[in-house]
Amino acid sequence: MFLHYIKYCFITSLRKKEIIFWTLLFPIALSTFMYAGFGKINETTELAKPIPVAVIHNQKDEFFDKAIESISKGDKKIITVKNFSINNATKALNSGKIIGIFYVDDTISLSVKGNNLKETVLSTFLDEYLQRRDSMNFSTVYACKEQLKSHGSQDNIISNFYAILAMTCLFSVFTGLNQIYTLQGNLSALGARRSLAPVPKSIIIFSEFITALFLQFIITSIGFFYMKNILKLNFGERILEIFPVLILGNACGIALGILVGCLKFPRTEGGKAGLATGISMILSVADDLCAPSIRIMIERNYPILNRINPATLISDALYSLNVYETKTRYYTNLTYLSIIAIILCVISYILTRRNRYASL
Repeated sequence: MFLHYIKYCFITSLRKKEIIFWTLLFPIALSTFMYAGFGKINETTELAKPIPVAVIHNQKDEFFDKAIESISKGDKKIITVKNFSINNATKALNSGKIIGIFYVDDTISLSVKGNNLKETVLSTFLDEYLQRRDSMNFSTVYACKEQLKSHGSQDNIISNFYAILAMTCLFSVFTGLNQIYTLQGNLSALGARRSLAPVPKSIIIFSEFITALFLQFIITSIGFFYMKNILKLNFGERILEIFPVLILGNACGIALGILVGCLKFPRTEGGKAGLATGISMILSVADDLCAPSIRIMIERNYPILNRINPATLISDALYSLNVYETKTRYYTNLTYLSIIAIILCVISYILTRRNRYASL
């Protein structure tokens, strides 16, 4: 019976053209346009010269000074530190002589004037430093540059494609929502028939989830291989480790879709689809999909939000695979994704079991 349900769910899911569009065709088109716009800009003009910055010390921070030193030396240095007082630094920023100002205080902050690639590079550097600050020592600071060379690309633009993959995983919310439609007696005729069938809800829900996860994993993998083999993006050497991220990311998206479908409000199919779309897009925007520095702002002020945002966890897991020597951060992100998927599934199961209908 279980295999029969899986087969049936898979066939019906393939007939949903709108799901195929949003989870496969749209991410491929978006990644293509993004690549055409600035996919290789890191190798051309924008980062051909070091980025001029100023560092204003209100207090001493040896680790940050070492991190700045590590990216401001050598033939391929990323930044050039200019010596300015705080007033002159502000004037230099406004006039365009420098791109950003790092303020070293109890909390390290960055001030920029624009919102272009160079500003994004500085924001990304500070974001990574703040996330790793507690575990840093002088040896990790000095070793950072070698670690970056060992596994993947130092091109900060690749982070935008991590965000696209994360968005693709969250768009599986539509698949999860579609699956739960077939279980809700007040939303579809099929749901009404299933509500009367003498089949345990646990078998039906589990088969729907497994089928949706298998389908979405295939779709997301196609998008990933398109970026890797057609667009020739450098995702590093640890390719096999990327697939568990995609599986768990899709699991979170599907579980979120099922949960939205189980809610009593909105009552209509269109309302539930709108709510699912809104949630997935908010999570993706918080992962810097549309604008840089949002994730940095969240990390500084409300870091717990980055730990419960599946999109941020997916992007961070992919980034850690491409950059870091150890997999501690990678496994931490996988753990958070697993916990989120399990919690969403348990809540959905409880809500589904409690559903009762006066008439069908």
